[in-house]
Amino acid sequence: MTDTSELKASSARPSDEMLPFLNNFHDIFTTIGVLILLGGLAVGAGQVMAGLGLDEGEQAFQNALMALIGGIAVFIWFLSALLVGKQRRILPGIVLSSVFGVTTMIVLVWGYAQFLIHGAGISEQSFEVAGDSVDNMEFGREAVMMVLAQLPVSIRFMPVVFGLAFLLPVAAYYFSYRLPYAGGLMGVGVVLTAVMTLLAFDPYTVIVWAPTINVAAGASLLLAGILFDARDPGRETRLAGTAFWLHFFAAPVLLGAVLNVTQTGWTFQESDFANPENLNLFAAMASDSAEATRLAITALIVIGIFALVSLLINRRALIVSGLVTAGVSIGIIVNSAGLGAGAVVAVTLLVLGGVVVVLGAAWNPVRRILLLPIPQVGPLGRIFPPVSAAEG
Repeated sequence: MTDTSELKASSARPSDEMLPFLNNFHDIFTTIGVLILLGGLAVGAGQVMAGLGLDEGEQAFQNALMALIGGIAVFIWFLSALLVGKQRRILPGIVLSSVFGVTTMIVLVWGYAQFLIHGAGISEQSFEVAGDSVDNMEFGREAVMMVLAQLPVSIRFMPVVFGLAFLLPVAAYYFSYRLPYAGGLMGVGVVLTAVMTLLAFDPYTVIVWAPTINVAAGASLLLAGILFDARDPGRETRLAGTAFWLHFFAAPVLLGAVLNVTQTGWTFQESDFANPENLNLFAAMASDSAEATRLAITALIVIGIFALVSLLINRRALIVSGLVTAGVSIGIIVNSAGLGAGAVVAVTLLVLGGVVVVLGAAWNPVRRILLLPIPQVGPLGRIFPPVSAAEG
């Protein structure tokens, strides 16, 4: 009879990534309880609001609602102290940190809105006056900066407040409980706050260069993930878990940004603002046109690059995040050949599934070949961890 240690040793290889979102089935069991509990809190809050009999939209109604949402956030924080801080439950922590971030952000943004209305005396007229000053001007830097000059400072810095309202709660959660998922969210928050700060100071640049800025944002998350991986090439600590989530969030941001650049170019033109419907990426990919095929081919090229990077740094998260887009892209290309709907679905699933299975089976042999010209020691050895002899 095989003992437990032998089973454990044979079930995981050095090349296999540990799950950064699940410890064991007890995590799933606890998460089910957390979801039921949160559902009960939401229904209970709704019952309390209905029992108060306040007019929806009135100040008293808002105050009561925000008090309940804030109370739920506080409850989640203390529940996290038990489940995440003491017991290190990862999957429940993902749920709790997400809900904590959302509820806290809602309260913070509402609080700032109350400050604008009741403290700074901001009203709709403030926006109307700013808009009236550029009624006869064409869109451009001069018009945007003129509007900005007419707005109170408290409104101009609203984007920064929104960014910080997302960043601060997840950062507090990460530094308190060291949950890798919260670390990934914090990376997203840092990038978002940086973009929002630039928007507050120079909105024209952010608007016109939005496609390029989105590429830079995705690339920043990817680089952050690589740097965290380099600090833990053995994938053994929470640093590697944080890196996983940074890669996971970077992939869709970077892929979407590259597709936007393919569709519109590195900057927006005046014609783009005149016809905003042309900027709808999903509509463009769903259309039966040459542009859809071009975008699909671009998506597959980007995902192919993700696969190469994933092999080099020994990370599958980049590929996983792009699987849905890869499937859609393959379907678009196959559909352009004039096949029926059933054939398109069959070919798409066969191609996508075949590629994933081949990658899974040949992961380490392919990595070994790709890493031949790369030094196995030093900084490059930490960024591109070598394949050991024990790995298949």
